[in-house]
Amino acid sequence: MFYKLIIECGHMGAGNALDRIWFIKGENPLAVLQKARALPRVKRKETTLAIKLIKEITREEYISGINSKRATARYGY
Repeated sequence: MFYKLIIECGHMGAGNALDRIWFIKGENPLAVLQKARALPRVKRKETTLAIKLIKEITREEYISGINSKRATARYGY
């Protein structure tokens, strides 16, 4: 199964953060939640408060999302 997550990230001072979209493969939502808590830059790793959305998506949406993240990282958009 494939999931799209919105996670609160960054260390930009007290109360400030950046929402970031991640695309993760996992067997079920709980397994994905555990993976998400271990991602770099996630705020409040000891709780689940940083995870704002877990949505199951299709394989095509997953591939498209991964490719768009790579393009964004490559060109700095």
